[in-house]
Amino acid sequence: MKWLYPLFLLIVTASTAAQETYRTDVYSNTIKTLQVKVAGKQISSPVIALDGEEQIEVNFDALSHHYDRFTYTIIHCDADWKQSSLSPVEYLDGFQGWTVDDFANSMATTTEYTNYVLLLPNDDVRLKVSGNYAVRICRENEPDKPLATACFSIVEPMVDIRAAVTGNTLIDFNNEHQQVNFTIYHKNFPITYPLNDLKIYVSQNNRRDNRVSNPKPTAILDGQLVYDNNRDLIFEAGNEYRRIEFLTHRYNGMGVDRIQYHEPYYHVELTSDQVRSGKTYRYDQDQNGRFFVRCSNGNDPNTESDYYIVHFSLACSPFLDGEVYLNGDLCHHVMDEKSKMGYNFETGRYEKSLLLKSGNYNFHYLLLPNGETKGVTEAIEGNYYQTENEYTIWVYFRPVGTLYDRLIGIATAYSNI
Repeated sequence: MKWLYPLFLLIVTASTAAQETYRTDVYSNTIKTLQVKVAGKQISSPVIALDGEEQIEVNFDALSHHYDRFTYTIIHCDADWKQSSLSPVEYLDGFQGWTVDDFANSMATTTEYTNYVLLLPNDDVRLKVSGNYAVRICRENEPDKPLATACFSIVEPMVDIRAAVTGNTLIDFNNEHQQVNFTIYHKNFPITYPLNDLKIYVSQNNRRDNRVSNPKPTAILDGQLVYDNNRDLIFEAGNEYRRIEFLTHRYNGMGVDRIQYHEPYYHVELTSDQVRSGKTYRYDQDQNGRFFVRCSNGNDPNTESDYYIVHFSLACSPFLDGEVYLNGDLCHHVMDEKSKMGYNFETGRYEKSLLLKSGNYNFHYLLLPNGETKGVTEAIEGNYYQTENEYTIWVYFRPVGTLYDRLIGIATAYSNI
């Protein structure tokens, strides 16, 4: 029976998730504060090198002091984050269905929870190939009901990528957009048919909704692929992320109007936000949409930070041509019912309440036009070419006859204009 369970788990995974597009997200009200990062680093994208020394840390809370046997399944994905054609024995050493055994109960908090930490690779599992990976978290007795998914990537650096960002674009000059230019150097890594063998993706601040897929090179040189002044690589410049901080119920933090207790939670009322479009740009040192768990007078934020119901509000007239969403790592950049704001005609505000762990948070308000899948910043946040954004270039390699997308290069450029 011990051998049959991993086999059953693989069959369930293959049959239910063949065409699913994976992304980091939570599907249960009992799972909170899912973080995916490089272990030991405060600011990092969830990317590590193949056969390197670093590990990916998957960190989450279950809202109970009762220990749950959570199991994890690792799925290898293609460049589009769909399940690849590789079988588990081809991309990992070890079995599926191991339990998350590193856990600890919260201490002296109003909300009881248990913090779970998973490190990959570990003594039970080693990852054998590069590319994208999704980790599905389930209860041991419900392997077909994922509670959360954590996505990360493994790179085998075979090419060099040099990138820069400018406000001088084919659309405007130092106004509302930013242009990403980059060159892929592959002198020691032959790429015979770059237009067919490579998949290129460029993301802004880890968002997927406005990610650019497979731009064409503007020049193909000996050992170089040049992507300069490419119209497909022009992004809305946006604005600096809004920042809030709440570390304790004893005093108001940044962006907090008041904190009150209504059993069973403390409630954080944020200062009502205003539309920033059409106003003068103001620099603020943000973290490009990330959040950090923190608490006052505590040694371990993972178990000593409390939970608060945080009330967001945006004062403006209702938008008739789309819906307003909170965006950032606090919502895993997913625009769905969990991040969608509702309009309160009595207060004249868009409003949303989220149960969040104490810490420092970045967020944007995005307008999603009706019938579209890409959010826009112009209507609420505005677009300012001076905005400091983070652009990541992903280079995947899959020549004809091979079975998966190798991640052969990744680079990040900042728009320090």
